[in-house]
Amino acid sequence: MQTKLAKYTISYLNEQEYHYLKNEIFTNNCYSFETDKEDPLIIDVGAHIGLSILYFKREYPNSRIVAFEPNPITVQVLNENIFNNNLDDIEIHESAIWVEDGIKKMYIDNTEQDRYSVASFNKNCWNGTVKSKLISVKTERLDKYVNQDIDLLKLDIEGAEQRVLKSIKRYFCNIKNIIFEYHPTHGQDIKKILELLDTHYDIRIYQNGKEIKKNIPNNKLLLVNATYKK
Repeated sequence: MQTKLAKYTISYLNEQEYHYLKNEIFTNNCYSFETDKEDPLIIDVGAHIGLSILYFKREYPNSRIVAFEPNPITVQVLNENIFNNNLDDIEIHESAIWVEDGIKKMYIDNTEQDRYSVASFNKNCWNGTVKSKLISVKTERLDKYVNQDIDLLKLDIEGAEQRVLKSIKRYFCNIKNIIFEYHPTHGQDIKKILELLDTHYDIRIYQNGKEIKKNIPNNKLLLVNATYKK
């Protein structure tokens, strides 16, 4: 399927999923960040079909983007969207970010709906009812990519965020902004993640698009926006 969004031509797999992500990214500006650079370096982990990349290129046309997407089906659409919109300075890795390099099993949608934005290392990580199947994907450590100045690290990794963030804590001084989704899966604790970030970052937390400042729930999907303290 294909549609137009402003100046972009966008291919997608699931119409409902596309409209949800379009509203989240382009209408609600969930990945908005501030920088003085004309060519910010952005690490996009969990790029899916590339809507986040299109958003970043709209906001910062000269941005340099290193993107990771492990699902071979989704990567095809991601590459198509980059090619059809003549985007450059984008480096695509068909791999998942994890705490070690190697090969790991990942759960993806096994229905006819093609809802691949919910791919995860954790079974039933989204709502416990979606039929899934296992595929093998390449994994890479993130630390070899953040040992330089990074203007934005964006993470959408369906339940792996706590372990991945912990694995790069010594590089926080290099990363000006971190925006990630917190997924309430087994082994994750939003309080521990916030404690990990708090020393270095000013943090804003959103639930369903609204900022929350107290009584942060551990069992809800959250968006965390962290800006390095000046």
